[in-house]
Amino acid sequence: MQYRRFGQSDIEVSEIGFGTWTLASDWWGEVENKQEMLHAALDAGINFIDTAPVYGENGVGETLLADVLATNRADIVITTKCGYDIEAERRNGRQRERPHDWRPASIRAQIDASLQRMGTDYIDLYQLHNVRIEPVLDDELWETLDALVAEGKIRALGVALGPAIGWIEEGVESIRRRNICSLQTVFNILEQGPGLTFAAEPRVADGQVSLISRVPHASDTLSGKVTRDTVFPPGDHRSHRNKQNMLDNFEKADTLAFLWEGTGRTRGQAAIAGILANPAFATVLPTCVNVDEVREYAAASDLPLTDDETAHLADRYERNFDHDDRYEMPLKSSR
Repeated sequence: MQYRRFGQSDIEVSEIGFGTWTLASDWWGEVENKQEMLHAALDAGINFIDTAPVYGENGVGETLLADVLATNRADIVITTKCGYDIEAERRNGRQRERPHDWRPASIRAQIDASLQRMGTDYIDLYQLHNVRIEPVLDDELWETLDALVAEGKIRALGVALGPAIGWIEEGVESIRRRNICSLQTVFNILEQGPGLTFAAEPRVADGQVSLISRVPHASDTLSGKVTRDTVFPPGDHRSHRNKQNMLDNFEKADTLAFLWEGTGRTRGQAAIAGILANPAFATVLPTCVNVDEVREYAAASDLPLTDDETAHLADRYERNFDHDDRYEMPLKSSR
C-alpha cells in the first residue's frame, strides 16, 4: 500500500480507502461479515475509513466503527460528515435525501453525536456532506467549523459533493474560499468531469487541496462484477442509473482492455490505478461488498499505470473513447 498526504495538512492516507456505506445499508446488495471486511481493509494497509451519520439508520455507519477504533484509533484516519438531519424523514422514498441543517448549533450537536457513536474524541477529516452553494458561502457556518478545529475536535476540513455527478460551482467555490484540505467527488476513468475541472484549480494543482474519488468503478461498469445483462433489484442504487448511460459506459470500458489484459491487473484494479495516475487524487473509495473485493482493490495501489498507459488513457478520454453517446449525463447543481 502506498500513501499520500491530504493537501498541506499533516494527514497521510492510504491510496485506497474504505467506505462504510455498503456496510450500513443494503443499497448495493446484501453485505455479510462486516467486521471481517473492516479488518481485511486494515490488514491490507488501508488506514482511511470514510463514514457518515446518514449511512444506514440511527447513525449505524458510525457506530459499527466503535470497536475497531477502540483498539486501532492511532492507526486510523477517520472521516465522517455533517449536514444531514438524521432524525428527519427521507424525502419521497427510502433512498432519497434527508433535509440538511447547517445551523451552527446543529453542527455542534452533530459532531458531538458522531464522536459519541464512534467512541473517539476527535475526527481526522470532517466533511460537509452533499453540500449546496448556500452553506459554502455561509461565513457563520465556517466560523463554527474553524472553531471546532481550534477546539481539537477536528483535525482538518473537507467537502463531499453529491449525490450524483456535478456540483461544479459548489466544488470550485469550496476550493477557492474555504480552508479545506480535501474535496470528494464522483470520478472515474470514464466519467472525469467535473473532477478534471477541480484538479485544474490552482489550490489543487499546487497541492494545497487534494481530491477524493468515489464511484471509481462507474457503478460497476469498470469492476468486472456485472455485465450489460445484469438486472438490479429495485432497492439497489445501480438500478437508478440511466440504462443507456450504463450501456455507453460498458462500451467505452471495452476500449480500455490494454489496462488489464497482460498487465497483472484485474479490470477493477486498472480502474483504480487510472485514477491514481492523476496526482490531484490522494485516495480512492471503491464500493466493496465482500472481503475479496477489499483485498483486490487494495492491491491496486501497488500496480500503478506506466507513463505510456497514462498517456494512452488520456488520449482515449479526449476522443470520448471513439464512442457516440446515447445519453449525456446532466451535471447536478444547486441552481
